[in-house]
Amino acid sequence: MKTNLSSSNRLSAAGLILLVAGQLMPQMDFSIVNVALDAISVSLDANKTQLGLIVSLYGLSFAVSLAMSGRLGDRFGRKKLFLTGIASFAVTSFICGLAPSIYLLIAARVLQGIAAAMLMPQILATIHVTLSGERHSKAIGIYGSVGGLSFIIGQILGGWLVSADLFGLGWRSVFYINLPICAFILYFGQKWIPETKEESSLSLDWSGTLLLGTVVTLILVSISAGPDLGWSWIIWVLLISSLPLALLLWNIEGKKEHKQQSPLMPPTLLTRPKVILGCVSLTLQVASYGGYMFVVALTLQSGFHLSSFASGNAFIGLGISYFVASLYVGRIAKWFTNLGFTAVIIVGSVINLAGYVLLFSQINQHAETLTSWTLLVPMLIIGVGNAFAVNSSLRIGLADIPAQFAGIGSAFMTTLQQTAIALGTALCAAFYIQNLNDNDVFHLHSLKAGLEVIAFFISTLLIIHGISAIGKIKAVRRQQAELNTQNH
Repeated sequence: MKTNLSSSNRLSAAGLILLVAGQLMPQMDFSIVNVALDAISVSLDANKTQLGLIVSLYGLSFAVSLAMSGRLGDRFGRKKLFLTGIASFAVTSFICGLAPSIYLLIAARVLQGIAAAMLMPQILATIHVTLSGERHSKAIGIYGSVGGLSFIIGQILGGWLVSADLFGLGWRSVFYINLPICAFILYFGQKWIPETKEESSLSLDWSGTLLLGTVVTLILVSISAGPDLGWSWIIWVLLISSLPLALLLWNIEGKKEHKQQSPLMPPTLLTRPKVILGCVSLTLQVASYGGYMFVVALTLQSGFHLSSFASGNAFIGLGISYFVASLYVGRIAKWFTNLGFTAVIIVGSVINLAGYVLLFSQINQHAETLTSWTLLVPMLIIGVGNAFAVNSSLRIGLADIPAQFAGIGSAFMTTLQQTAIALGTALCAAFYIQNLNDNDVFHLHSLKAGLEVIAFFISTLLIIHGISAIGKIKAVRRQQAELNTQNH
């Protein structure tokens, strides 16, 4: 459901460029820092635990803050929140780059995650309420392509910046690189990004925010720390305790919605069939993608001892094919008149499974001579498969979100993606570590175990949409039979 669009609040091509430029930075900063961790360790005398906090606390503060940021954008204006988030991201990036100690860097990363959460939900929400038809479809394709590409760009750019040591800045340049991008967006954003917000005044749901933040924190901390702590009883207590809190959140939000008190997460929104299907699909696909990036990068660096820069280069083909394929998802869905994006997900899942088989075969066959470019063909294939499945899942989920819930709906789907990445990475890490042995110098057994987890995610996604496709085909046949009966 969309609001009526006027020329004054319709998103232009220039505005879309500014939005996706803003989208690029927070997601890129997940991976760009990974490449700089060794240099940060030496410069700030940081231990492995502290290095882990640089990454994990950014992701945690980002995920926990998304829902309230979406609601704030709906209430006070999405453009206003987006530009405020960009300015905050610039300031916190500058502080990260200046940080004289590991403790200040960790604190700045927490604030940077909050700034990232402030701007991210506004992007998809603005696209959703200012565009329609073919332009909306193309914009969602670009949004999805940049989302997948940003992780690859982060790895490649981070490796280059640290290696180049520009102006003697070393690792600090991975944070300073955000400043000119933020300045560009702030300068042109006032003119080219339309302001949108809900006409009705939405109240802020602080109790819902606190409960949702607690649930997300428990889940992310549990699945992120689980592999390192051997999935001890403490981890399981934290994980299981999130379930009653989630049920409590659902109950409280349901009562608020019944009383028309503007809950943070309206339960009726999350019970719509298309939203459920889109969210489940997105979770499975993004979990597989996050796990894949982890196990392959770890194998290349720890098993084959490629440098971070060389390991990042191995993903260039994936990034290119992901970006290009994302632009054509909407057009391809039209080929399947009755099945639409469900068919695209099925095709993408089959492509993914074929790509994973070819990838393992290539690594196994060329173990002694492996380079960054040995995996180019399977990476290209996997990029296409992931682009089809991720973008189609997003479109299915967004299709049934009303305009008044655009911000919170976008925030919820982004939160799902962050949680799914952590889930996929943690599960693949657990199976990867369990299969390490001294005789497997290239970690091929561990890689195979991780890929089997990924294949499970993809196969589940394939089964779900296979069943959905059968249901749609039967429904179409029933309609045709009824029409034929009426005509006779």
